[in-house]
Amino acid sequence: MSGGERIEVVRNGQILEITLNHPPAHAINQKASQDLTAAIQLLEDDPELRVGIVTATGDRMFCAGWDLKSVAAGETGEDFGPYGFMGLRRNDASKPVICAVNGLAVGGGFEFALNAHIVISTPEAEFGLPELQRGFIPEAGALWRVHRRLPFNIASELLLTGRRLSAEEGLRLGFINRLAPRAELMDAAREIAGQIASAAPLAVAAYLEVLREVETLSDSEAWVKLYSGLPARDRMRASDDFMEGPRAFAEKRAPQWKGR
Repeated sequence: MSGGERIEVVRNGQILEITLNHPPAHAINQKASQDLTAAIQLLEDDPELRVGIVTATGDRMFCAGWDLKSVAAGETGEDFGPYGFMGLRRNDASKPVICAVNGLAVGGGFEFALNAHIVISTPEAEFGLPELQRGFIPEAGALWRVHRRLPFNIASELLLTGRRLSAEEGLRLGFINRLAPRAELMDAAREIAGQIASAAPLAVAAYLEVLREVETLSDSEAWVKLYSGLPARDRMRASDDFMEGPRAFAEKRAPQWKGR
């Protein structure tokens, strides 16, 4: 299946694989942003899909962010889709996204990786936020997400100087989960995706919901929020799957999740 001129979408069992395909930079114009958002919406809407992987073709660039050449060619406005540029304003995900970074990720490319739940990268990849050196600031979430994913002083340096974060440094600092050679990048991402897909889907959705709700709260506030009637958590607690896990454990068999 295809997601659009610059976005390829393929089902691989319970995994939705989304590939940026507009070489050499895989820059994102308004249509590409809309198509990427639609692909993530497909992941959300289809009960057979459990996890998404976003990567790009080639081995030099993951994504250069906003397609300034399209702007120079006359593209006007900012109709990037209902969740803004590359869907980065979305805050209701019920299924995780793995970012498989095959090369340079700058601007919006880095912002997308910062918003992913898991990041796999080639050793040669680099990440950069050069906006301040070009006269503006990153406005698709990186301004605060980079401070949440990396130590404050490192994040500040990246933003203020524009220097690039190497994959090795990102791994050491905990931003990147795993490094893999380009030829093995998607295999590594699919391995993790398969492990995620084996978990109870309602439990995964509840985890993502609770994480969002308590991220900026104190422990005491988080306990109150946890028991305040969160929809995904309540759905999990009331589901057949909530008892299937203990039953499967007691019967020494693999659980059969129904998603209800």
